[in-house]
Order: sequence, then C-alpha cells, then structure tokens
Amino acid sequence: MPGAPPEVPRADATPADAVANLPAAAFDADLLLIGEVHDNAAQHRMRLRWLEALTARRRVVIALEQLDAAQQGALDRARSDDAAAAARGEPLGQRARRIAEAAGFDFRGWHWDYYRPVIELALRRDLPLVAANLSRAETMAVARGRASPEPPPAGWSADDQRALEDSIRAGHCGMLPESTIAPMAAAQRSRDARLARSIVDARARTGLPVVLLAGNGHVRRDIGVPRYLASLAPGARVLGIGLLEAGQEGAGPFDEVAVTAAAAREDPCRGLRKPVPPGSSTPAAQ
Repeated sequence: MPGAPPEVPRADATPADAVANLPAAAFDADLLLIGEVHDNAAQHRMRLRWLEALTARRRVVIALEQLDAAQQGALDRARSDDAAAAARGEPLGQRARRIAEAAGFDFRGWHWDYYRPVIELALRRDLPLVAANLSRAETMAVARGRASPEPPPAGWSADDQRALEDSIRAGHCGMLPESTIAPMAAAQRSRDARLARSIVDARARTGLPVVLLAGNGHVRRDIGVPRYLASLAPGARVLGIGLLEAGQEGAGPFDEVAVTAAAAREDPCRGLRKPVPPGSSTPAAQ
C-alpha cells in the first residue's frame, strides 16, 4: 500500500450533515455490513462518523475484517486487561494498539491510522469487538490448496462463481495468471463464510446488533457475506452498504451505496506487474 496516510481524526462531534447519507435502516439492522475501499481516507472518516452516530443511539458489536477470528480469545483477554491500563492513565491510542496486536492486526499490510479510531471508539464506549476474518495464513492455505475451502452458500450457481472470479480479476487489474483465479475465489468465499459466522455468533452471544467493517467485495449482496447470512441468519435484518469511489458505481449490487471522491494514489496495478502470491490484493481491490 502506498506511503504513510494522513491521520484520521476522531469524530466525537457528529454534525447532522456528516451522516445525512447513512440510510435510516442502518439504525434498525441486526447485522449491518459497511464496506470500504481500503486506502480511501475520506471513506474511513465518513464511516467513523456513521459509527459515532450509530453508537450514540444503540449499543452494538463492532466486527473487523482486519482482525483474525482465531485470535478472539487473545482479543478478549486484552480487553479484560484494558481496564487496568485505563486506570493507570495509559493513552487511548496505546491501548487500542495493544488490542489490535492481540487480534492479529497486520500493521504492515493495513494503514493503522484508518482503523485505530474505530478501536478507540469501542474502548471509549465499551463496545464488544470481534475479530472476524480468516488469518492471512489460513487464507493462503486455501488459495494454495493446502486447506479445504468452505463449501459454497446455498443456491450458489455457475453465474455466481463467474461473478466472483471476475471480481478477483478486476481487483487485480487483470494481471493474475488464469490458473490462480479459481483458488483465489475459493479463498475469498472462505473468508466470506468466516466473516458471516463470526457476526452471527457475536449476535447470538451478546444479543446485540453487529456492525461488520470490511472491504466492498465482502459486502456485495450477490457474492459476499450476505449470501452466507441468508442461511445462517434467515430472520435477521441485514443491510449491506457499499462505499464506492466516483466511477465505481457499477462495482456490484449492494443494499445501499454511498459514493465518495477517489483517493489520490499511485497506480495500484504497478505492483502486480511482478508475481503476486495467491490471496494478495491491491489497495482498492476487495
């Protein structure tokens, strides 16, 4: 990902116009999925304001794609220890970083300053945090055939498989060897299944609505997490919001869409002119 991003400011004060494009249904959803283009700072700022507004009105669980589900126990232990750190006067940012480290956050692969404010919000408002995703190692094992992928969701068709594979091609600038597409699609589908189970389990465990923060590819209604939710939580009110950049309006079907300006970035395809391991992604990909 390109160099150091600007710091994302905390959004304690949430003016009405900052959440004007947050659908009203978001305040009633049992499972709210909010997407992102991973390196778009404006989207992260807007989504943080949305979270401030949502959590001012209702208590929710916050689940993140960037945290490894296998580390949930370590995350919970770190949260238990956090009260003592807060009592010692430890800075909020330092406490948030410790939580993220416990949950497997990849500080080299993700812009920490885009996700730090979300974890700080959870700490300030004492909201449960869920490590929702397959780890990179687990994802790579599926993509390289060393682990079995998740079975497709109910009703998965050849058209669905083509749509998923096309999204993999597009997300990697059409530069991947064709032999890698199907394994990477299996890995993506396995991540969607894990994300879906994580948020369904969190809702059952806490009785609270859950907000999943994930890349837009995971939020797509046709080939993403919602496909698994249809059978895992058939009675749940699910809302998926794609956060797209101008020019991406046709990027896939979502329940709702918000569009921002495109981020200023170097050519994301340039790095893919070198061999890319299966399971990797460009900054704006999934």
